[in-house]
Order: sequence, then C-alpha cells, then structure tokens
Amino acid sequence: RGGSRMSRKAVCRITAAVARSLTRNVIDALFAVGIKDLHVTPAKSSVIQEPAGFLSMFRRNDLREDPADVIQVLVPRTHQAAVQMLIANKAQLHIPGRGSVISEDVELIRGHDMCLENADIQSFKPNTVQLQHELMGICCIVQRGQGDTVARVALDTGVGVPTINYGTGTGVRDKMGLLRITIPAEKEIIHVATSSYDAEVTMEMMIEAGKLDQPGKGFIYTFPLQQGLLNLKVSQGKQRHAASIEQIVAAMDHIKGGTEWRRRSETQASGGQKRSYLSGLYDLTLICDEGKGGDLVRAAMSAGAAGATIYRMKHVSPADSPRSVIAPSREAASMIVSDSQIESINEVLESHGAFGDEAHGVLYSRRAPQAFTYIAK
Repeated sequence: RGGSRMSRKAVCRITAAVARSLTRNVIDALFAVGIKDLHVTPAKSSVIQEPAGFLSMFRRNDLREDPADVIQVLVPRTHQAAVQMLIANKAQLHIPGRGSVISEDVELIRGHDMCLENADIQSFKPNTVQLQHELMGICCIVQRGQGDTVARVALDTGVGVPTINYGTGTGVRDKMGLLRITIPAEKEIIHVATSSYDAEVTMEMMIEAGKLDQPGKGFIYTFPLQQGLLNLKVSQGKQRHAASIEQIVAAMDHIKGGTEWRRRSETQASGGQKRSYLSGLYDLTLICDEGKGGDLVRAAMSAGAAGATIYRMKHVSPADSPRSVIAPSREAASMIVSDSQIESINEVLESHGAFGDEAHGVLYSRRAPQAFTYIAK
C-alpha cells in the first residue's frame, strides 16, 4: 500500500495559464529540470474581440474564446521564482496575450507518497524575468452559462485576462430541499489574477454582474498570490491607439516598480452600504483519481464541509518517473471551509482511503481572506 504523510508543510503551487499551443513546450521544460509530475486542466481564455471599421465605437464588443490549459505544479518554496521564470521564458510570457504565471503559498496537509511536492528539482539558473508582487487572485463559481458575464468585468476594467473551466457543484444545493430542482449542478469556474489594489473593486463589480447577492447564483473569494506575471492583453483586433493600453500599463508598472499606482477607489454595494464579506476562510483542495471525488466529498461533508466544486484534470509525468503509475485521469474537489474544520475533514478523508493506492489523493489549503455569497437573513 502507498503510504501517506501527515506533517503539514508550507509549499508553493505554481499555476501557468497558457494558450494550448504552448502547453507541451512548458511541460517539457519543467520535466527537463527534474519536475516529476504536474496537473493540466483544460480551460478557455476569453478576450474582447474589437470590431473593425467606423461602427466599432457604437457596438458592445463580443468575447472571443481561445483554448487554454492551466498547468499546476507543487514545488518547494525555495524554487518558486526559478520555476516561474523558466515557464515565463519558455512560453515568452513577456509578450502580451500569451498567458500568465502565478505562485501562491499553500499548506500541504496530507498526501499519498507519490503526490507530494516536487522535491528533487535540479538547481538551474533561468534568464531573469521581472515578476510582479502584491498580487491577488479572484475565483468565482457560477452556474453554467453565466461565466462570460462575470469574466467580462475583468476585461472591461482591464485588470487581466480571466480563465474559465467547467465543473460540477455538489453540496449546498443538496441541502436546499425543494429549491434544488431549479439550481443546476453544472458550474463555470472563473479565475483572474490582478494587482492587490484592484482586487476588492473587481470582486465588487463581479458580485454585481453575476448577481451573487441573490440565492443560488454563485460564490466568489480572493486568495493571496506571492508573485507572478499577468496577462493584460484583454482585447484582440485592430489597435485603435498608437500604444495599446496594455503596453502603457506595463511600462508604468516598470517605471513605478510595482502596481500600487493603479490603486482604484473603494466601492460600495449598489444600495450604498458597505457589503459584508465572509472572512478567515480556506479553500481546501483534494486532488484524487477520477471517479473517487464524489464519495470523498460526501465523506468531507459528513465532517462539516458545506459542499464542493469538482472538476477534471490530467496528471502528466515523464515516462521514467515513478509517479507515472498514477492514472492520467484525475479530479480536483475545492471546498470552502473554516480553519477549525480542516483537521476533521483530513481525518475522515484518511479513513475513507483518500491517501492510499486506491485514490492517490493529496490535500492542501490556501487562505481565502474575503469571500461572498448569498446568505439567508
């Protein structure tokens, strides 16, 4: 039987969202420096399609969807910057529109021996890339079909290019009795990384756009990022200005040495009063073999988790890696919980075999400092 390790430790999760045509190059570069495994989630990247011609100023522009992949890898914190720079170099992320790479601190709670962080990375010196600091991630989970409405906020305000992937929701709607027939389980998961000074106002506008203050519409939360390189090319098509807005913003970031100059004024809910956010929560992620997620989420719910969003991902490892015994088809379950629930969820998952050879599970958490959803008065 595969063993599992208990001791919690801080590791780094690196997430690259790149055009699908770049995925193989990035993966090969990571394998070349000793990365033994990673996960890839198919997604789409939405940008504004600028219409050509005189009428362009009178039309609301359509969104254009490009196939993208979200590549995620767990590494020791000591390798965080080097691995990000390697990805940025390989995918040429300094060119607007090719993708983004971000890193975040996560706490590795438990995992099958084959599923822990990549601890044996060679030491290598990538070409230096100026990574941005003071960044924040926003994740918004809405019903299938509503993703573009929320994603457009990030594009219209220019904070960055969002990625959208699909999943299924379980839990909250199961507890709503009669209402559950009207709330579909298919979900769209929108991620966008932005300057931490833009995060609150962006989140506020996403709540408005997605009507998240109404029952069953969705859930949104922020998560802190360490550093990264954002994709600011929010539109495709004829460039109307001598320099694009993205080029001006990137140049200003460089001149000012950061993103603080972009701080936007704080906003309030449309009623005028300040919105009350949920705080001090955690996003608890379980990655396991496909087909195991549903039962394990039900076990986690018996220990207090309110529900989960489950989505598919692919496990990729070099043929000669001992980790290649893990099946390619995997799924991730994301649960928003309080700190006090994590240990009991961990224990119930362990007792249901989440970290053994049947499921090859790994469990880690990240902070969700601000969250919002409709809560019945």
